[in-house]
Amino acid sequence: MDPKLLTKIKKKMKLKTIEVASSPFQLMKGLMFRKQLPAGSGMLFDFHYSDRHGIWMLFMRFPIDVYFLDEKGRKINKIKNARPFSIFRPSTWRIYRPKRACRYAVEVASSSHR
Repeated sequence: MDPKLLTKIKKKMKLKTIEVASSPFQLMKGLMFRKQLPAGSGMLFDFHYSDRHGIWMLFMRFPIDVYFLDEKGRKINKIKNARPFSIFRPSTWRIYRPKRACRYAVEVASSSHR
């Protein structure tokens, strides 16, 4: 990941810290099993190529906001308040995808959850 682009994304999103997920295991696991994500922190997913990559909420414990970004770090679209998967809530049985191809995604604790 280009350090300049990472700094640009971090600054643009007003994040104090940002974790980068880029290996296949990191991309699959993401924020699963974590109890919370501190305010001012997020996780950046580097998918290594542009496509309509999906985000799922299996084993998540809190809602998140997801920002899908292009290869230059520009926002494509935002998913607000993606809820953790629940067997009892069919509305949570989904994969969130950007409107068009993205290279990166950034997950932060949902603004309605903070």
